[in-house]
Amino acid sequence: MKSGLPSKLKAILVPSGREARTIKFGLYKGIKLDLDLQNQSQVYLGLSECETNSAIRRAASRAEWHVDVGAAKGEMSIYFSRLANIKRVVAAEPNPEEAATLRKNLTINGVVHGRVELYEKLVGIGTGENVGDYIQLDELNIPLSERGFIKIDVDGFELDVLRSGRRLLSKGQADLLVETHSVQLENDCMAYLTNIGYFCEIIKNAWWRTFLPEQRPSAQCRWLFAERRA
Repeated sequence: MKSGLPSKLKAILVPSGREARTIKFGLYKGIKLDLDLQNQSQVYLGLSECETNSAIRRAASRAEWHVDVGAAKGEMSIYFSRLANIKRVVAAEPNPEEAATLRKNLTINGVVHGRVELYEKLVGIGTGENVGDYIQLDELNIPLSERGFIKIDVDGFELDVLRSGRRLLSKGQADLLVETHSVQLENDCMAYLTNIGYFCEIIKNAWWRTFLPEQRPSAQCRWLFAERRA
């Protein structure tokens, strides 16, 4: 049976309760987020999903727009809203509590109204009666001539998101960062993107995650970065 000592020490040493805290290191350094350090300390220290940082920086340097699918707290949307080369930022977050936190974080960071367009909807195709709860990537009216960056973190529905952007992805200029939540989904997403002209690269979890793991919704949970073939 594993010892609960690390958790007990964290409960003693780390302050509890939510408040605006400034991220200390990494890609989002300087951004303020409404955090509870008891369960979001890696976000605060800049360690959360930091394996993706170099790919995000590479995409951000050449992007003119950003779509944040599964925006959650909104740190990536805020990061892109601060870049002078980014003309448009779209955040999609269907969870009402997360969307409320995202709006709060936009205010905390002084993001002007309208700089980040927030859709409290699922991104995907949708069917039947629930189609009104969805917005498709192709419905965002993104110019196909402008290069951009799409992040997708939707806990198992990533392929549906990709399929909703068939026109944008096959004819446009998007780089993508996709978190996949099973081996099959990873293979399916890579096959879909490769078929429409993308080169896919797996971003593996850092070796030290064995000692400092993140809270993950599934055992297989890692990222792929996709960019248009030259």
